[in-house]
Amino acid sequence: MNLRRLFQSLVVAVLLPASPAVRAADDLAALAGQWSVKKVNEGGQEYTQTVTVKKDKFVFEILASGGPVFIHAEGDLRLEKLGPFNAVHFTNLRAGASATDLQPIDEEFVSIYRLQDDTLSLTSNFEKDRDGQKPGVDAYRRVKAAAPAATLVIDEIEVGEKPPSGTWYVWFEATVGGVTRSFHIPGKGYDTTRATIPVALEFPGVGAGQTCSFKFQLDDVDEDAATEEADNKSKGEFTVKEKGDQAYKPQDDWRYTVRWHLK
Repeated sequence: MNLRRLFQSLVVAVLLPASPAVRAADDLAALAGQWSVKKVNEGGQEYTQTVTVKKDKFVFEILASGGPVFIHAEGDLRLEKLGPFNAVHFTNLRAGASATDLQPIDEEFVSIYRLQDDTLSLTSNFEKDRDGQKPGVDAYRRVKAAAPAATLVIDEIEVGEKPPSGTWYVWFEATVGGVTRSFHIPGKGYDTTRATIPVALEFPGVGAGQTCSFKFQLDDVDEDAATEEADNKSKGEFTVKEKGDQAYKPQDDWRYTVRWHLK
């Protein structure tokens, strides 16, 4: 199938009731973002179509199921009112196998669209007959934008009670998103049962909702604190959010709180 016939599946008309968000023909904000629909071809193979709108530009892609893009098209779009319908014109089209391999498409596509909540129902090949292309209906769903990545900072560990051992030493190791950081200051001991330990570990590229797992170990011998020989060992995890703390009680005589924030 040539690029023009692949691109013809982008031409749309909408079947759902009107939404106030798209009453104005120039309301590009209502369509801004990415829309996606899963489909099955005549051979029973699944694939995904996406339409991304940003201001007066659009990108259309067809992706193999779980695989790479095999058609990419982009160009300009313009909205207008046609009687009771909202129309979109796709112009200055270029298409190819990827965003770096595009050819001009000498044709303008016009469609009618309607939007309701997070569903954009689209039909293809309604505005004109095209060889081998049957009219069809697709219901695109809005793709939710991922939360922007930030830096997770594990600020401190507040030890509210610890097993009796005189002077004690700390080793703390945390892992999130496949990245591991550890905290241990050689020769730094604590001689009270309560202490606040400023670990200040940072993990770039972490977003809310990710899981951070950790190990926290204590020993009265500095060299043993980071080993399997540590007297007191605790494992835990927490779900990252903008700012939080979580308490742990691994033993009757040992409790502590981990505090963190995103920046």
